[in-house]
Amino acid sequence: MADKTQQLTSQKIYWRKVALDSLWVIVAFLSVYAISSHYNFSDNFYTWARQYEQSVDVDEWLPALLASLVAMLWFAKRRINESRILIKKNHALLQRVLEVQESERKRIARDLHDDLGQYLSAINAQASSLMMDNDCSVSAKLTAERIVSSASHAFHATHHLIRALRPVALDDLGLAAALEHLVDSWRSLSSVSNMNVTSQNPTSYHLNIRGNIDQFNETINIAVFRVVQEALNNVSKHAQATRVFIHIHNQPNCLSIEIKDDGVGFNLSKQSSGYGLQGMAERIDALGGDLTITSQADVNQGNTGTKIYVQINTVTLNELAQ
Repeated sequence: MADKTQQLTSQKIYWRKVALDSLWVIVAFLSVYAISSHYNFSDNFYTWARQYEQSVDVDEWLPALLASLVAMLWFAKRRINESRILIKKNHALLQRVLEVQESERKRIARDLHDDLGQYLSAINAQASSLMMDNDCSVSAKLTAERIVSSASHAFHATHHLIRALRPVALDDLGLAAALEHLVDSWRSLSSVSNMNVTSQNPTSYHLNIRGNIDQFNETINIAVFRVVQEALNNVSKHAQATRVFIHIHNQPNCLSIEIKDDGVGFNLSKQSSGYGLQGMAERIDALGGDLTITSQADVNQGNTGTKIYVQINTVTLNELAQ
């Protein structure tokens, strides 16, 4: 219901713009007609043109002006078509850049898992064997214990980095399971972060998926996952929210994603150079989708939160899947 309401709202905004532009055309026509009638432009032009009728053929200007208007419309149409081709090429290039980026992330994650993870496990095992060796001194065992602790910390940090670089669940289980795992991770992290803070409750995360979202290709899966991931990162860093809602709906005509919180919000009129929102916009733009961000920071009205709404046309998804 919320996705349908958001879609109807977007359609209302579009038709409102069309109606406003049409109104401006009518106002311009009536204004020119009223001014021309008041000052008798046609009669004055006819009187002026009669002076040069024999030498200049002023009365032939009208067909020439009409032909020029048609030529300008043809010129504009050609430029619009060229712009559409350039936009399509730009989308394809941007999508290729993102694919290369994800491929590099996948390679780095694999190397970290195969090489660094293996060496850290070996260091942990060797230091543990020193702790069990009765011939080692007490100081050597204490050093070995610190090595085990450091190696375990580095191993967990590496494992977290690998999951951030490449979500394993996305490759093994699909998009829906990967998003469930991502949200569960944020729930656990929020509970641990607020365990010792009695004045603040953990942030609650709610995920609602409607329709089958495991039918898309890797490009779309990665884009959707990264958008949700970046949105949750922004909420954690800046929103100070107590509730976060993620709604994903695969409709017959489009895939919609809505992420909203009850945090402090921010002023959209201020230009932000943050990479998170920019990267999110680039991913959606590469898919030919629409990204809408609504937020308001008003101390008088309280926290109004932030809402991120993404809508991707099914036709675009089918083109990318081919």
